Amino acid sequence: MRSINPMFEDAVIDCVATDRRPSVQELFCVARRIWSDGAANRSAFRWGRLAPTDTEKLLALRAAHIAMCGSVLQHE
Repeated sequence: MRSINPMFEDAVIDCVATDRRPSVQELFCVARRIWSDGAANRSAFRWGRLAPTDTEKLLALRAAHIAMCGSVLQHE
C-alpha cells in the first residue's frame, strides 16, 4: 500500500495495513527517516556514520519497530 501522506514511509503503512513484519531494509529505512527528521541539524547522510551501538541509532530503530509492528515485544 502507498501512503497518501509524505510524512509516512510506504513501508509503515503497508506493514500496519497488512499486519506483516518489516524487512530489515525497511526497518533501517524508517529508522533513518525518524532519526533525520528528529532534529533540524541532522543529515540523513550521517546515519551511516553512526556506530551500530549508538544510543540515538538504537532508539530510532526501536521507534521504527514500534511504528511498523505496533509493539516492542512480539508474543508468538
